[in-house]
Amino acid sequence: MNLLKTNVINTFLLPALLVLLNFIVKGVFISSNSIAGDEPFSIFIAQLDITSIIKQLSTGNNPPLYEILLHFWIKLFGISALSVRALSLLFSCITIQFLFKIGRNYFNKRIAIYASLIFIFSNYQITFAHEARGYALMGMLASISMFYYLKIIIDNKLNNWDYTLLILANILIIYSHYFGFFVLIVQALHFISSKQLWHKYYKYFLLSIGIITLFYIPNILVFLRRLIDSSDNGTWIQPPNGFESIYNMLWSFSNAPIVTVSVIAVLLSALIKSVTRKKMLNSNCLANNLIIIWFVFIFFFMFFISYWIPMFFDRYLMNAAISFCLLVAIAFDYIIEKKYARYIIPGFVCFLFIITTKPNITNKRNAKESIEKIKQLMSEEKVIIYFSPSYYDLNFIYYFDNNIFRNYDNNNIKINIYKYFHKKNIFPIDNVSQIEQGLWQNTHKIVYLDAGADFSFPNNGILNLLENKLKTQNKFEYYEIFKIYEFRH
Repeated sequence: MNLLKTNVINTFLLPALLVLLNFIVKGVFISSNSIAGDEPFSIFIAQLDITSIIKQLSTGNNPPLYEILLHFWIKLFGISALSVRALSLLFSCITIQFLFKIGRNYFNKRIAIYASLIFIFSNYQITFAHEARGYALMGMLASISMFYYLKIIIDNKLNNWDYTLLILANILIIYSHYFGFFVLIVQALHFISSKQLWHKYYKYFLLSIGIITLFYIPNILVFLRRLIDSSDNGTWIQPPNGFESIYNMLWSFSNAPIVTVSVIAVLLSALIKSVTRKKMLNSNCLANNLIIIWFVFIFFFMFFISYWIPMFFDRYLMNAAISFCLLVAIAFDYIIEKKYARYIIPGFVCFLFIITTKPNITNKRNAKESIEKIKQLMSEEKVIIYFSPSYYDLNFIYYFDNNIFRNYDNNNIKINIYKYFHKKNIFPIDNVSQIEQGLWQNTHKIVYLDAGADFSFPNNGILNLLENKLKTQNKFEYYEIFKIYEFRH
């Protein structure tokens, strides 16, 4: 009876409580931030029909899976901040289930709990559970893929269901983001490094490569074009700044400097103990090796390759962030093995994660407040509005007139928005040459919204022209990048 009760707790009750805790921590303030950054793009594109979604994203940096899923989600729940972000929260709650199962099934219950707590109280994970983008989806698919990979190679019970789910997860993850390929590479490295696995499963390994390749054929040319373009032209991300960038990335995973230093100390202590005693972190060598390769390869490969093609950026490291939770949990359990003392270090560090978590973490984009101010300034007299950069158009219209945001055209997707802008004397611009000063004569006021224009278009000359030709009436600033300038003749 006691054994049955323990199994019920470990299998159902404990995971359910962790999912509930994850839901509460990440769900309470899910709509407190403005829809901003790349969120309006994903939401707007997701409204289109499926063919148009695929067509529009074929020239971008992301495959279409997330927007296709969001398309059907929007049909049910609409495009409010709460509605669209709830999908990412759902992905986060599913992730915690598989993260716990990896720890419990292939290590022990302690590691499962430690990894789950780190994931739940990580500000990094809260950020992407609060964002209507595909990064939470990629993290979920990584945890599912790794779980079924471990289930096949360790449980020695290869069945068609597990094998199908592994292949399906791997197909979906590379359709969720191009960095999903790193999960497949990690599994390939782990697999070919073990003669035991190769001799036993090489036919299934080769078959899975064939199936995944076959299903990825529709997107292969798009992927190659994006790879070549990034190689030739670079990316908007800056190259790393040595070990400082490594520390800062670990900091983003760990909430605060004190937690980061503690985590680094734990990992180094575990490494030193492993080397000096020539003893693995855990008796399950296959599982150990996978978690180590999963984190080390993705994290450091992306760091070093970023000196050539910059990609060492927090959201692109979601796959490494999932393995980070497990690696730290394994190190916790390894440093001190005495029965009661083993809980001191993990208890202390998990406590640090909890007290440094920010359930209401800001996305540093007060778009809603800035657009409300624009509407207030327009209500008084005849006004011309400029905003820059021009790609802020979807974010602008989302809060300026949500009905126009919904009024899309599958073929010319923004045509209705720009007709509306023209009618309202609103002009998206990127540089000073796009300003027609002749339009100023019939207006009382000119308003300029700088939405971080210098980042994409440095030395654009917009503000200089307005300040030289007009009289500055007011300036309003909204954390972190939005500035509104009010001018008169």
